[in-house]
Amino acid sequence: MKGRKLRYSFIILQLVLYISFLFLDIQGGNYVLSNYIKFTVVALCLLYVFIYGYKNFDSQLLFLRLALIFTLISDIQLLLLDNYNYFYGVLTFILAQEFHGIRISILDNSKVRYIKDFTVRLLYQSLTGLAICLLLWVANVQINGLLAASVFYFICMLTNTVRSLKLTVRNKERKDIRLLAIGMVLFLLCDINVGLFNLSAFLPVGPVYDKIYALSSILMWTFYAPSQVFISLSRDNM
Repeated sequence: MKGRKLRYSFIILQLVLYISFLFLDIQGGNYVLSNYIKFTVVALCLLYVFIYGYKNFDSQLLFLRLALIFTLISDIQLLLLDNYNYFYGVLTFILAQEFHGIRISILDNSKVRYIKDFTVRLLYQSLTGLAICLLLWVANVQINGLLAASVFYFICMLTNTVRSLKLTVRNKERKDIRLLAIGMVLFLLCDINVGLFNLSAFLPVGPVYDKIYALSSILMWTFYAPSQVFISLSRDNM
């Protein structure tokens, strides 16, 4: 009963925060206040996974916590620090995605070999990232550390999304896996909008980009905040 009350309280509070920052962003309200509300959303997700089910600690919960810790570190830099370095922010997001990937392996009943799975996955993600960067270089796109890290991060994100969806298909009765897959899809949609938002930094854009920029600036957190909530709830045995 206590767990259910905690879960419902968490969801209601997150919904209030979600509506609050969306209202501020759409209306062009207080930018600083909106950022603090957004940060609170992510911080509460981390707090929730540390409180809920603490008596049933296992390796799956460990990697979920690690993933959310590094997600929070990225958001501290992105939302609260004036001297934010995007390169280091992407690196911490990569770590978060790799921890999510290990957790997906554990959910896939690979507890004995999830380290081997991680090694193989890291290898093909790296090779894919290298191939994409080479193609971009051939297309006369300037490759720097941030772009290379962003490419690798997106590959990690896409890999986890596809794997979680496949896992859902094989375990249709598992609500926790379904919640994780929903969270990963929303996370991917967020990252697509992040890419559109920063597109002008890497490619020449036309006048229509102003509308894309304005829309993606709102859609990023429209998808990102609920993605973290769904991922946090995916530890629950609902």
